[in-house]
Amino acid sequence: MSVMWRALFAIGVLAPLVIAQPQAPERQNPATFSVSVNLIKVPISVFDVNGAMVHDLRRADFVIYEDRVEQQIRSFGVDRNPVSVVLLLDTSATVEKELKRIKEAAEAFAGALSKEDRISVIAFADEAVRVLDWTDNEKLVRKAVQKLQPGWRTALYDAMFMAADEQLRGIEGRKAIILLTDMLNNQSSVGFHDAALSIVQSQASLYVVSKTIMVREAAKKQRRVIWLSGIYRRMFGDENYIDEFFRKREAEMKDLAEKTGGRCFFPTDYDQIPGAYKEVAEELKSKYYLTYVSNQTQPPNSYHSITVDYLLPASKVTYRRGYYFEPRPIHRRRY
Repeated sequence: MSVMWRALFAIGVLAPLVIAQPQAPERQNPATFSVSVNLIKVPISVFDVNGAMVHDLRRADFVIYEDRVEQQIRSFGVDRNPVSVVLLLDTSATVEKELKRIKEAAEAFAGALSKEDRISVIAFADEAVRVLDWTDNEKLVRKAVQKLQPGWRTALYDAMFMAADEQLRGIEGRKAIILLTDMLNNQSSVGFHDAALSIVQSQASLYVVSKTIMVREAAKKQRRVIWLSGIYRRMFGDENYIDEFFRKREAEMKDLAEKTGGRCFFPTDYDQIPGAYKEVAEELKSKYYLTYVSNQTQPPNSYHSITVDYLLPASKVTYRRGYYFEPRPIHRRRY
């Protein structure tokens, strides 16, 4: 007799017997209620007039709003939890001397992180490639970075998408993306909008170390850029095409970084890149946070803006500017 027929036979035969027996009085169980609590954690850094981080922050000096509605701060302090860092390295169109400096800066950054932190490395040139999965072993980071090779084209947005949507998927706790880039992109299968959206949804803080100042003058000498500049000048007047291009790219990347609670750095030569990395590593070690329980109505895939008021003088306050509640997945990259 098959399993299905045995099951049907058992139901047909035993059911009357069960019904015929006297029923014991049911014990009254206390009613239970399930409450969904949306606890929001907001990373915060405050900088004084000299650009140095302020380390003696107090909970009483902050007021926080979600969608313009004031929220009650539940907890506040320095976040000592380990951080998962994705290091994105642009190796496109770099000469050997420049690539050596990029490698040295990346190795120094890994060494400046706390021992409990984890790091993953994605390099991008002709394509975005994960060259190292999650590890807290500094030696493995050095070994992976030393193997990096230059390419010609630039899959910048694919690398951003890979870091946020793939590498950070399912990662809990503190997260950061450190991006070294010249803002150029000519090889990606996703656009800036999807790349940026994936980073915002990941709740990782984005730090951008921009090479635009270093590459801008060299870009103006390229034949294709000279041709495009002529067209741009005829259409829009005296505006310089390359300056306008980099100005727009810098603005949109700076805006994205600040939305996530990160920052942008604009070194003027390769020797300044290690200093920018060091600042990021120190900030990650000293970053404050506050938490609150959202009292807003939150349909799936809804974005909720966050505003933090610091009640004392400061030159700059960085914090995550919002979050998506139950975000809708973004399409996968097309290979």
